[in-house]
Amino acid sequence: IEDCFIAGEYFGWNSKNVTLKNCKIESLQGFCYMQNLRLQDCELINTTLAFEYSDVRAEIKGAIDSVKNPSSGLIRAASIGELILDGATDASKTEIITELRA
Repeated sequence: IEDCFIAGEYFGWNSKNVTLKNCKIESLQGFCYMQNLRLQDCELINTTLAFEYSDVRAEIKGAIDSVKNPSSGLIRAASIGELILDGATDASKTEIITELRA
């Protein structure tokens, strides 16, 4: 999916092999329970509790409101408002890179 705006709760749940490029996404609990998720140069607006139990490689323009328990991969964003790593997944399998952590 390229160059679009997507709004909706639970976007992409239980999907495999999804790639989004240069998109703007707004989603409550978006991108959860996904395998091989790729986001390139995307913006996440009003997106909370993202990436739960997902294998993700995300290059996000700007901030992410909150991220919860990703399974594995890489998440890069300017900042993450709330990072929830409560032991439900192995946090060492996910690299998180931010300029700031709000």
